[in-house]
Amino acid sequence: MTIIRNLFREKLNPVTRNLLILNILNISGWAFVNPIFAIFVLNRIEAATIKTVGMLYFLYWIIKAILQLFISDYLDRVKGEADDFFALLVGQFLNTLVPILLMFAHNVLEVYIIFIIYGIGDAMAVPSWNSLFTRHINQKRISFEWALNSTGFNLGSAFAILAGSSLATLFGFPIVFFVVFLCQLIGLILLVLIRHHFIGKKKEAIDYFVTLKS
Repeated sequence: MTIIRNLFREKLNPVTRNLLILNILNISGWAFVNPIFAIFVLNRIEAATIKTVGMLYFLYWIIKAILQLFISDYLDRVKGEADDFFALLVGQFLNTLVPILLMFAHNVLEVYIIFIIYGIGDAMAVPSWNSLFTRHINQKRISFEWALNSTGFNLGSAFAILAGSSLATLFGFPIVFFVVFLCQLIGLILLVLIRHHFIGKKKEAIDYFVTLKS
């Protein structure tokens, strides 16, 4: 009970709060479709096979794994937080496009291209999100706020997986992809709302920690 009370009393600065919600929406949003994505590919994409599904995720992970090294190295060498913010903004924008593009995909080449875009988007978004969240986190509550992030998308993903399979069964895949799109879009809007915290700021998180008034 003490943990629950502390959770509701926790004061998050505006940056940490929005970044947390953004990440939870991103991961939970994709959880609506990820467990059943292979069914979508096999049923809706012309000439698709199980190997096609494997190749899609291979492309995504290879592109993300390699590209994010170069992006994160660049972000570390540039002064200020504007570069991190714009990398996250562009990455989030690309990720917002992906579910809409998948709704209208019909052949294997199209989904390959979409997953390349997905990999590029996450290669930009993940290291920049980690960088910004690390700098703006409450230095006295580091473990708890990282755990809050993890618990948030764990619980969100659990419910999203259950809801996604039910929605696909009742209404088909388009509505599931639309829900994923809404989650990504809300995250994009939340990011835009905190842009003034990053533009022209130095990369020193301790200067920007401002708690919300209870």
